[in-house]
Amino acid sequence: MKRMPLIILLMITSPVLFAQKGNWYVGGVVGYSSSTDKTPGGFKTTTSSYAFGPEVGTFLKDNIQLGLYLGMSGDSQKDDNGDIYTSSAFSPTIYGRQFFKITDNFSAFGGLYLNISNGSTTNYNGGGNTTEQKYSGFGLRLGVGIAYALSPRFTAVGQYGLLGYQSVSRKNNGNDAGTTTSFDFGVNTIGSSTLSQGNGSGSVFNIGLYYTLKKTN
Repeated sequence: MKRMPLIILLMITSPVLFAQKGNWYVGGVVGYSSSTDKTPGGFKTTTSSYAFGPEVGTFLKDNIQLGLYLGMSGDSQKDDNGDIYTSSAFSPTIYGRQFFKITDNFSAFGGLYLNISNGSTTNYNGGGNTTEQKYSGFGLRLGVGIAYALSPRFTAVGQYGLLGYQSVSRKNNGNDAGTTTSFDFGVNTIGSSTLSQGNGSGSVFNIGLYYTLKKTN
């Protein structure tokens, strides 16, 4: 089996601990992975996935941050006979964070995240027969985190999804398949770029690195 590991690049062009009112930041996340399974007879199955999430925001005050994150992702699987399934998701998220300085290099923050989710999955059943599921919904999440200044330009940020609510409606081949609502405590990732079937699931804790291209006086 050949595997190309997922590559994630994260650059935020304004720091947390050195932020000032009026500063803007841009950045994002991009990733791609691909793996191929090959039987002794030479039959191949390839699975691929991607993630892309540009981000922009500003500091309304020295300790208040407002941002927009556009999460786009998808995955597919195919073999020598053709496609098996394909899926895509789009989940823009708007968020606000308030920071609380603890030391010169260390701070904590709380954030509120509102996202809209849209996506679809198509299964290829052979003989020209396909099954398509589409979903749409929204979610609201409360998160907490910590930020540590590694240098005047680099800041490490860890985030934890504390409380969350999500509602997702589905359709199978154009027919209503019902609505799922969920409430969770401490099980999802803040700002995850990948939305799996509209449930927003992710790891409990994630870490990002923020980088400053320009600082205002």
